[in-house]
Order: sequence, then structure tokens, then C-alpha cells
Amino acid sequence: MKKLIVAAVMCLGTAAFAQDAKGTPAHPSKDAPSAQQMNGPSTGVQAQEVGPAISDTAKKVVGADTDKDKQDAANKTGVWKMKDAYSLAGTVKSPDNDELTIARTGTLPEVKLDVRDQTVVTLDGKTVKANELPEGASVRAKFQLEGDDSVALELKATSPKGGAAKK
Repeated sequence: MKKLIVAAVMCLGTAAFAQDAKGTPAHPSKDAPSAQQMNGPSTGVQAQEVGPAISDTAKKVVGADTDKDKQDAANKTGVWKMKDAYSLAGTVKSPDNDELTIARTGTLPEVKLDVRDQTVVTLDGKTVKANELPEGASVRAKFQLEGDDSVALELKATSPKGGAAKK
């Protein structure tokens, strides 16, 4: 009996709360908001379209891509982000224009790094080309993986003791 009373109260209570001052859809009350008030004013522009439109307009006005756009294009492959680079240290074993082999201490294997045009190569603080690094020079490298290749981002070398850098 208690369950029957609870069920009746629930049904009647729900029906009573469903009837509010706004009336029914077929017969709305005078104080019910209009369809325009419910949906808001229409500007004909979607919010998602505003940002790209502003960016495109700014590019047209300036007449060139921004530095950020150029940087984004360079970073499409995920390479050249120094904050994500790996580090290693060793000695130069065989320098070349497009590849550098670095010997490491102990039982660690040699590492071959691809050297690209964007790779920053310095010897004793001076900018040089990778093939100008002398064999035996100490080197600290920052690199990233691109597929199966290890790509050097930065090579900082110091001349070996007792010898000058070869030119």
C-alpha cells in the first residue's frame, strides 16, 4: 500500500511541476520568452570561423606570413625543437659534410648523426662546418630522431689537446 501511495504522489507531483507559468507549447503564457529570446540574436557568423578569418585578414594586410607560421612549417616533421632534443657526449671519429660519427666512452656504441643545413656546429665557440671538426675533438651533441635517422640539431666541439683544428 505504501508503494502505491508513493507512486501516486510521484506521478501527481511530476505533473504539477510540469505545469509552470510558461504554459504549453501550443498555448504559451504572456510572460513566456519568445523564440528569438530563447535562441538569441543571429549574426550569421559561427564563432569557429572568427579566429581563422582574423588571421587570414592580418596576413593579407601585412602581406607576408608571420615568423610563427614559418616556424610552424619548419616544425611539421617534429624536428628542430631544442626542448625535445636528446644529448650525448663523445669524441669526433669521422667528420663529413652530411654525417658525423661520434665515439663514446666505455662500452657505448658509436653514434652516426645526420648533419643538416639547420644544424648549428661550433668549434671552440666559433661557427664552422661539420667537416672542419678535427678527429679527436670533444663534442657535445643535441639530436632528435626522425624515422630511423638521428638528426643533429647542435654540435659543440672543443679542439683536442695538443693539436689545432684542421682547416
